[in-house]
Amino acid sequence: MKSEIVYIEKSNGSDHDGEAWIGKCYFSKTGSSVYFNGKIFRKEKSFSGNHFDIETDENYWISKVKKNGEDRHRFGKGLINIDKLVIKEYLEIINQEKLPKNKFVIVELINIPNLQKSSEIENEKHKATFDVSITHKNIKNLTDKELEYLFEYYNDFDIPKMYKKNRKSFIEEINNVKSELEKRQSNLT
Repeated sequence: MKSEIVYIEKSNGSDHDGEAWIGKCYFSKTGSSVYFNGKIFRKEKSFSGNHFDIETDENYWISKVKKNGEDRHRFGKGLINIDKLVIKEYLEIINQEKLPKNKFVIVELINIPNLQKSSEIENEKHKATFDVSITHKNIKNLTDKELEYLFEYYNDFDIPKMYKKNRKSFIEEINNVKSELEKRQSNLT
């Protein structure tokens, strides 16, 4: 099983302040599953992440660590949890002798992939993850069910924490979905 030191950040919509880690992950043979700190992630590109946790459906960004040590997005903030077992290797990657104390918290992560847990979850008939492709479709072309899913999906975001640039268009999109839902419901009565 291939392993690599990676940067992982839990997605908080459009802000870049989610909890973050640097540690060793393991990849499945196909590379579609990533095992990290007792969690199992699957590849899925969306505007809020490139992987999702198969248990919780939460979005995450997973990438190789950067050689310049600037793994957080330039507008992001917050300390990064780093596994104590990878510090030496990480310092070699970024060509430094010690960690900047103001950027990291040293933690102990689970470094053994939980393959049994992965098999159990994947063999269960659990609910399908949100199909982010519907966010790119014209609202009028969505089925009622897709429209309801989209509305629920948008309502899960913490809008006050979004950057002002994104907030306005996001609220506009939510209002468009809401008005289309209301219009369809009024046509039923």
